[in-house]
Amino acid sequence: MTIIRKQSLLIGAILCYVLACTVISLKPNHSPETESVELIAPEASFFQEGNVQSRADYEREMLVDPKTGEVPKDIRSKELKFLNQLKFENEKLRLQKSLAGSDNFNALSVLNQWTSIGPQNIGGRTRALALDVRNENTILAGGVSGGVWRSTNGGQSWSKTTSPNQIQSVTAITQDVRSGQEDVWYYGTGELVGNSGRAPGAPFRGDGIFKSVDGGLSWQVLTSTQSLTPAGFVSPFQYVWDITTDPNSPEDVILAAVWGGIVRSADGGNTWTTVLGDNFLNQPSSTDLNELQAIFYTDIHRAGNGVFYATLSNVTNSSGNLSSKGGVYRSNDGASWSVIANWNSSPVQRTEIASSASDPNIVYFLSDRANRGYSLYRYNASTDALTDLGDNLPDGGDDIEELESQESYNLVVGVHPENPNVVYVGGTNLYRSTDGFTSSENTQWIGGYALDEDGDVVVYENHHPDQHNLVFLPSDPNKMISANDGGLFLTENNLADEVEYISLNNGYVTTQFYTGAISRNQAEDLVIGGTQDNGSILTFNTATDNGPNGVTVIGGDGGFSATTDFGIYYYMSFQNSRIFRLALNERAQLTSFARVDPIGGGSDPSQSYLFINPYILDPNYANRMYLAGGDHIWRNQNLSQIPSGSQQPTSVNWDKLEETEIADGTISALQVSTNPRNILYFGTSNGQLYKVENAHSELYEVTEITSSSFSSEGYIRSIAVDPTDANHILVAFSNYNIHSIYRSVDGGESFHMAAGNLEGDPTGAGTGPSVRWVSIVPKTSGRYEYYAGTSIGLFSTTSIEEGVEPVWVQESPEGIGNTIVNMIDYRQVDGKIAVATHGGGLYTSQIASVVQNDNLVEVDKLEVQTVYPNPFSEKVLIKINSPDTRFVIMRIYDTNGNEVKRITSSLAFQGENDFFWNGTNNQEQPVSSGLYIIRITHEGGEESKRVILQRN
Repeated sequence: MTIIRKQSLLIGAILCYVLACTVISLKPNHSPETESVELIAPEASFFQEGNVQSRADYEREMLVDPKTGEVPKDIRSKELKFLNQLKFENEKLRLQKSLAGSDNFNALSVLNQWTSIGPQNIGGRTRALALDVRNENTILAGGVSGGVWRSTNGGQSWSKTTSPNQIQSVTAITQDVRSGQEDVWYYGTGELVGNSGRAPGAPFRGDGIFKSVDGGLSWQVLTSTQSLTPAGFVSPFQYVWDITTDPNSPEDVILAAVWGGIVRSADGGNTWTTVLGDNFLNQPSSTDLNELQAIFYTDIHRAGNGVFYATLSNVTNSSGNLSSKGGVYRSNDGASWSVIANWNSSPVQRTEIASSASDPNIVYFLSDRANRGYSLYRYNASTDALTDLGDNLPDGGDDIEELESQESYNLVVGVHPENPNVVYVGGTNLYRSTDGFTSSENTQWIGGYALDEDGDVVVYENHHPDQHNLVFLPSDPNKMISANDGGLFLTENNLADEVEYISLNNGYVTTQFYTGAISRNQAEDLVIGGTQDNGSILTFNTATDNGPNGVTVIGGDGGFSATTDFGIYYYMSFQNSRIFRLALNERAQLTSFARVDPIGGGSDPSQSYLFINPYILDPNYANRMYLAGGDHIWRNQNLSQIPSGSQQPTSVNWDKLEETEIADGTISALQVSTNPRNILYFGTSNGQLYKVENAHSELYEVTEITSSSFSSEGYIRSIAVDPTDANHILVAFSNYNIHSIYRSVDGGESFHMAAGNLEGDPTGAGTGPSVRWVSIVPKTSGRYEYYAGTSIGLFSTTSIEEGVEPVWVQESPEGIGNTIVNMIDYRQVDGKIAVATHGGGLYTSQIASVVQNDNLVEVDKLEVQTVYPNPFSEKVLIKINSPDTRFVIMRIYDTNGNEVKRITSSLAFQGENDFFWNGTNNQEQPVSSGLYIIRITHEGGEESKRVILQRN
């Protein structure tokens, strides 16, 4: 796997020069012989303990209606209906223009050709999984935000069978297994726990049950399960926990575990009745289910003998109020039910069910008992005995990490088809007991996370944390497919002492990206993105059917990423702004790293780092970083001087820009200009916008440019700066029910609304989408292309003018479709553009005739521009200009010619470079006042300057 050719030539030239000068021996970063090093990532988890601001809080804050403080009810259903109306209006306008003999509408749209680049081999969160009873090599699986996928060769390749405009939030799937009816499949939608803000109305909310009559090749919604009105949360089918059919009935029976209870249809989904729990079917359109107390967690299971089991939580959507209906139930026909156990007054959240194929009378119930841990009950239907085995579940002893469901987010139980005493339970990790958990001695940790030789928590080899489903292959019950937050994994022997897994994510493109960044090196055809639970992934820009093209470089929940112009350094981050500078070998493995985020950043608990926290590399100077530090902007003038190998925050070259302090909220977006350079814009989580001029210097000036038309509590998610004109900017607010996009052409002195037809109402109220990202692309023709990533897909326009409502058109409706687009990244040097979706992976396209950046500092040779201040007392700046990217060695000598300190042996990038000396020696001890010589050795020769250290 070769990352770049140009980079290898660059480093090779550097190496030859350095060796020839006998100055230093440099091992190139991208060499097949280099060994990888290990960087310990934090656990990626939905409710990870210790997060100052959890993922749920972060995503919720981006979306809430500032007026109510809540995500609008039923907003996903509303915005998808809005999308259909928007398409209709655009098509009508196109037709009107065409009939009038005008091509003005076509001129307004961009409509690039977009290519899915996967990653082809790294899946996303998967709850739905089933095998075709006629052929176990036919697998249907569904991502919670990635749609339904189908494989006919045992997971060696996949094709997506839901259309881009259908609900992509797939949570459960089942087949009608009756003879002659096997082509009938159903899938349920709507993830209630685990999505972006778990309140009803969140983006991964569903809208019914879908049916296929052609073996899962195409799908149509059951209209009886679809909300008939966008006015409120009125249907329990908007959250489907599980679904099954009745193989023993001549009727087309479906049973579904939904919000509030268990529902049943005897006519293939045309009509429904509630058979257990709370009846919320056929509610008046004025009903709001949020206001009615309802059972929160439900589950349905069919044993091998056709007997149905169901569970209802007594925990409800009303805090502190328990349902008297909570418990475990049994039925022979799915219509009449008898109670096996009541939960009584003890709060019980989610309960999952599994039975033994070899003895269907043996059934297991695994429960999350809220603040009382977990329980596992074994039920024997032949004797009606219910045995509590909960004390034997993994509790953190015997070197086995305790069972953790993350508040019922991930929970699964499975039974080996040939042995009812071999039981698998999963939460964050996967465990196996060979004595049915009748003791704790025969339990092994077989998936999710693992412990390495040093006792550190790492991801289990070829597996992934957060377990959601287990399916056993009929031909060999020792073969098992595990579904989790990393997609799908097969083991050939689930009874082995050391269970080994094979990834089935071979074109199963369901990865959930928060961010995406194109390599700034034109010779590198890759995109780096931060993902939910899958860390930071380097994805090569190749078609998804050409083999594996993604590499998980670091774990955790991946954040923002960036690269330098020649790809020498790659910057990636974990949740809560733990940022690393990385060097990679030809297999994209780490060869060196340095943690680069500042000591003290985000330290105010009330204004801490965001869960996915923004930072940027200065496009004019690849060693300079600006970081959103909670309540301040932080600036690092030379990241390459930070020593390698540390996993702790650093103080090297970081400055806290005190004048950027905000009184309330959190810094949520930032961008820096290229023409002119060094203008930094940043926005906050409560709608404030600032402009920092001379952001690179100590003489920076901060001006608040918040418009009076902005929502005072709006969340600024993205700022786009025209690379040819720093006064031309777009500002995007991600909240619902406020205006989403503003444009300024005078550097923020005035703004006008620019969301146009993306808003359901001119004020921003209504059913328009959440706008996550905006980009400005200047063309050589003098025109512009504007892009907006939204919760209903990617949109573009070529005209935004004050006083004229922009017409935004959906890009790639048949590819990207209505998938959430969290980020857009554009490379000015050649017009390459990428979008990061939450559930559909990455897409790239090529924009023709873009304006390139011609504002870089151009010099014929490396020169020292500034040594300032001189004399100095604490820190001196040594600014050099380099004609290209090259290796430099910078050392300090005393007047006797003795080396005092080697400041750096690192890269100077093309253009400006700032290096610093703090008046210490190689042992980091202060040196005495006096005259010192700065000597810079580089490919083109050597430069020297004098500096006086004058201590106060």
